[in-house]
Amino acid sequence: MQSEEFQNLFATEFVEPLIEQGFRKIGRGSSIHHVDGTRELLILRQGGRLARPGFARSVICFRHTFLRPINSEDPQKTPIYVEDCPRKLIFDDFGGWFSPKLIYRPENSGSWRIHDTKYSNVDARIVSGRLRKLRAQVIKRILPWVRSLTEAGELSQIKRFGENAWCEQRWIEDYEAFLSTQT
Repeated sequence: MQSEEFQNLFATEFVEPLIEQGFRKIGRGSSIHHVDGTRELLILRQGGRLARPGFARSVICFRHTFLRPINSEDPQKTPIYVEDCPRKLIFDDFGGWFSPKLIYRPENSGSWRIHDTKYSNVDARIVSGRLRKLRAQVIKRILPWVRSLTEAGELSQIKRFGENAWCEQRWIEDYEAFLSTQT
């Protein structure tokens, strides 16, 4: 399968059905996000220096919408990049029988895990099935996990499992400021 054919399948089997579930495209690319209150789930396609021929690369990111991006004081700045999000995950993190109980994992050095979907030399029916499976995982596993995340819980996770990176200190400030207005 060539890249153009994959992009068409990705749009019809993954992106468009998720848009029907409340996701929105980010810009003109293949990345999407879902906002529920202060919770934002992003599925960011990775290209540029992270591109790998014959593979579509993506990262699942979570952030609360009041967190400042690392290069701005404005939490509403767009676009949001992987490094702007405390949680950086892959689809494999949501596998298995049990509901995910994911702890915060510091990946703040510009290096994070990436999910690869191989499409070169793979039959279109197989790729289509893989994309439908990933879409189902987003709906049945990832969105419910996102809905379970609280501001206080995320603050606790970063404090407990963080590596004291400057971005973590910034997120801690933002969480504490937000929580101080909620009483």
